[in-house]
Amino acid sequence: MTMYVITHKHFNYQKLGDGYTPLLVGANKNANPDNFLQDNDGENISNKNSSFCELTGLYWMWQNRKDQAIGLSHYRRYFSNYTTFNQLFFNVLVKGEVNPISVLQLDNLLEKYDWIVAKPQLCGVGTLWEQFARFHHENDMVTVQEVIAELSPEYLLAFKHVMSQKRASFYNMFYTSKVELDSYASWVFSILFEVEKRVDISTYNTYQQRLFGFLAERLFNVWLYHRKPKLKYLVEYNNELTNRGWAARQIRHETFGKLKPRNE
Repeated sequence: MTMYVITHKHFNYQKLGDGYTPLLVGANKNANPDNFLQDNDGENISNKNSSFCELTGLYWMWQNRKDQAIGLSHYRRYFSNYTTFNQLFFNVLVKGEVNPISVLQLDNLLEKYDWIVAKPQLCGVGTLWEQFARFHHENDMVTVQEVIAELSPEYLLAFKHVMSQKRASFYNMFYTSKVELDSYASWVFSILFEVEKRVDISTYNTYQQRLFGFLAERLFNVWLYHRKPKLKYLVEYNNELTNRGWAARQIRHETFGKLKPRNE
């Protein structure tokens, strides 16, 4: 039972607790002074890290690990014990910090739920499709829809439904059984690899070249909506932002309905 913590570099991981294991992604290029697990061992797509982001870690987990229960935690972001954002914010105000939920607690939750995922949140104004079109290249999402229609037509209604919503579970974060992960990874990588063949990102800037990480955040919600597993939503947090000033600002956003758009 392991929560793999995705990272590109050294970070303070010693206080994460049992079951949290750092995984260096883009390991063909990134230094590994801490001797972390690397995404270029075994079957891997480490060379795609600049465009697939944390998904090179997901692919490595899918192809090379046999954990009965398994999760992905994007570095700087962890699941908390809380199910509402205000619970998290008030805890930070009172205690000045928040700690990741333990892997033991995650395992206990899997006795009742199939997937533990990030609580849905806004990513700006409009629907997920409109948000993507505003921040990225809309034609790429058109290509995704075409690929789903060809490879997984049974998911097309779910795709259209999810992309018409205003909230989603972001960051490609989860904790689930290896069986569930295998099923999801097989589906999402079949979609992404086909989209990769059809989209030319060579002229994109560095940010926009992270396309497949952005797409997977949306596709994860599509897969979950279509499959309808038992979901447990937990609030994630960025441990580099969690301080009392940050919490006070977030409470004001929640209270007055002025949520700050997510900065990808």
